Amino acid sequence: MKSKVSIEIEKREGRYSAYSPEIKGYIAEGNSLDSVIDAIKQAIQSHWHQQEEESSKTTAQSLLELFENITAGMTETEINNLPRDGAQEHDHYIYGIPKSDS
Repeated sequence: MKSKVSIEIEKREGRYSAYSPEIKGYIAEGNSLDSVIDAIKQAIQSHWHQQEEESSKTTAQSLLELFENITAGMTETEINNLPRDGAQEHDHYIYGIPKSDS
């Protein structure tokens, strides 16, 4: 997952700091511009690596297992009262009228 990000570099009182507005929480500081640029590059690469790991994670559960986990503490009556058509319930909630069964 490589993309372009902008980097803001500031110089104050002989020290440099750098950060990317698109990536929160990563700030590099140092005495030389080169060291700050190297540090922010490493921070951005670390962020990209974390993003790749997060995006590759799955629950590895089937939909049936997920449904069973959600309904584990429910009675049969409660399960039977769940909406049969989530789209129909959504439209009824949003538009105030049920979808017609045509």
